This record gives sequence, C-alpha cells and structure tokens, in this order.
Amino acid sequence: MLKDSLGIRIAFIFAGGFLLYEGFQNWLRGDIITNKEVVIFCLFSYMLAFLMLFLSTLDEKIIRRSELLIPISLIFSSVFSIYVISEIFYKGVYRTDTMALTHYAANIWNFPSWNPYPFDLQEALRIFSVDIDYITFTLDGNLITNLNYPALHILIYSPFAFLGLQDMRWVTFLFEIGSIIYIYTKAPKNLRALMLIPLFAGSDLAINFTAGCLTDFLWVLPLLIVIFEFKNDYISGAFYGLACAIKQIPWIFAPFLLISKWKDSEKEENLRKKIFRIMTFCLMSIIFFIVPNMHFMYKDFNSWYAGISQPIFGNLLVISQGLSMITQTGMIPLPMEFYTICTVVIFIALVINYFVYYDKIKHAMWMFPAIILWFSYRGLQNYFIYWIPLLVASIIMIYKPTRN
Repeated sequence: MLKDSLGIRIAFIFAGGFLLYEGFQNWLRGDIITNKEVVIFCLFSYMLAFLMLFLSTLDEKIIRRSELLIPISLIFSSVFSIYVISEIFYKGVYRTDTMALTHYAANIWNFPSWNPYPFDLQEALRIFSVDIDYITFTLDGNLITNLNYPALHILIYSPFAFLGLQDMRWVTFLFEIGSIIYIYTKAPKNLRALMLIPLFAGSDLAINFTAGCLTDFLWVLPLLIVIFEFKNDYISGAFYGLACAIKQIPWIFAPFLLISKWKDSEKEENLRKKIFRIMTFCLMSIIFFIVPNMHFMYKDFNSWYAGISQPIFGNLLVISQGLSMITQTGMIPLPMEFYTICTVVIFIALVINYFVYYDKIKHAMWMFPAIILWFSYRGLQNYFIYWIPLLVASIIMIYKPTRN
C-alpha cells in the first residue's frame, strides 16, 4: 500500500513541476504584453501547479480521491502550450512540409474525383509558409513536393478540412489525447498516475512535436490498440493495418509481430489453429491497409506507389540525429549505401535475435524501430521519441499478467 501511494505522490509532484515549467515557457514565448489570454492561462498554470504539489503531501485517502487531477492538469498544460506555440510563437504557420502537403491534399481531395498523388503540391509550402529548414530535399537539391505517405494520412484530416478547420495540429492532438487516456485507463489502478510520467517527461513528445506539426500520434494510437488487444488476431491485425495505412514506420514491425504471434501460439496443440491465427492477423492487416488506399491505387497505382516508397527509395538528403550525423556535419564523409547496409544488418540481426531469445526480449520489440532507424541516413528525432508510449503500454502488459 505504501508503494502504491508513493507512486501517486511522485506523480502529483511531477505534474506540479511540469506545470511550473510550461507556465514559465509560455510566459517566455507567449508575448504576454499583446496576448492577455496568455497571462490568464499562465496564472492558472501556476495556481494549478501549487495545488498539485500541495496535494502530494496530504492524507492517502485525499490523494486517491484527487488522482484524476493529474491527467487533467497535464492535458490542460499541453493544450495551453500547444495553443501558445502554434498560434502565437509560430503565428499559425506550419513548421513541417508533412503537415502542409497533407493539409493541402486533404483540402483538394474533398472533390471525389481528385487524386493528389500524381500532382506537384508545392503550392502548399507557400500557403502554409513552411520554413525552408523544414522542407525535404533530395541529394540533387530538388524539393519533395508530392504526397509521400499512405492514403489514411490524408483521409484522417479530410473531414476536418471539409468542415473548414484551419489548423490540423488540433486533429493530431486529439490522437495524442486519445493515446494518453487509453494508456491511463489500461494501466492497473495503482499505477495509472505513474504511467503518465514517461509521456510527459519531455515536452517534445507531449507538446513541441505536435505543435511543430509532426503527425506521428496518428499511428501511435492504433499501435497501442495492437499491444493491448494482441491476443485478438482480428482486432490487432485490423489496427496494425490501419497504422501501416497512415505512415511507413509501423511497417518495420511486421516480422517482429509475426514472430510474436508464432511464439505465443507455440503451445497450441493444433498446428492448423496456430497457422489460422497467424493467417487471420495477416489477412486483417492487408485488408485494413488496402481499403483506405484502394481509391488512390485504382486511380493511378504508379503514382501512389512512387509516393509511398519515396521515403525509402527517394534518394533524400542526409539529415539525422542518428549515426549519419558524422556525415551530415562533414566529420566522416560516408556514402549513403553505408547507412543502408548498417540499417539492413541491424534489422536482420534484431529479427534473428528476437526469434532466438523471444522469451527474454518479448516486449522489447516496441523499441526496435528506434534502434534500426538510428543507423539509417535519415534518423530524425521523431523516429525515436514516439516509441515511448508503446513502451509504456508494453510495461503495462508485463505488469498485468502477474499483478492483477
């Protein structure tokens, strides 16, 4: 019981510290002389922070009754900070070409005959005032101005574009909130508050990347469902297919998921049943990947394929927070093929080790993509940081079988 209440008290202190930090950051970046609403929000942030810190010291019955204030206060702080960053600090402009091209495509795709994949969407970079530092280039200096994500990445935003929403960051934030709430409700009651700490330990994951127009929480939420519903081959397969229909990064999981499905069903006496389970997962994944993409594949398969394969085979400019920094900065000028070979070797090594040592590293697969992509020639921070919610979910699954 002491350990359980200790975790809640630590979570209260963490929430208070997070609110103090973000309150100060918003005071710095919020132009408080011009934007009076920021002043009000800052004052409220500090008062809420003091309340969180105060509650951490009270009787156990009180802190248990007040525990729900922890996720509420953290989500409030995120909403406030994303508003200040996106609408005041960045003045409403998009920071990445990903969001600009997707929003532009979502706007014009609302006409049923439109297929954005064959077209140059460069106009989006002007409309949304994307900074040149956040535009993707090829090695020969050309801009990437075509749509290079699977179709569900557009379709998620399309209804909001049709309704006239001007800033799609808030759609991404809905998926972020959904991910946080889903993890919170799935965690054991005595650990719920504690499970929030990794999600808010860095403001990049909780605030800055969403405010900066990264869209990765779109695929994080369906992969969380895959983790928590992994034993259900229909549900886990369907949501893995949806995650793959949003962005290419979840594709990396395919061999690890299949190994996990096979190993988890090794105790099945009926080989036919074991094969049926794996085939069910694969079939559901394929169906739920194809369905959102079907219209665009039918319209122009070559353009669709060229778009979704471009991040992999598109000869993009080397830029990285991974190993290829040594080439990007000119320290060691290595060819792109070196990083491709490294990535493939690490990928194969992890697949083999996962199969051989499955019982020992079963839940570690949710961080394997970060390791693999760190060796690639484009190892960006968002390739690493979004595995944190999945690792939290994995830890919950480790805890649940033995502690329910």
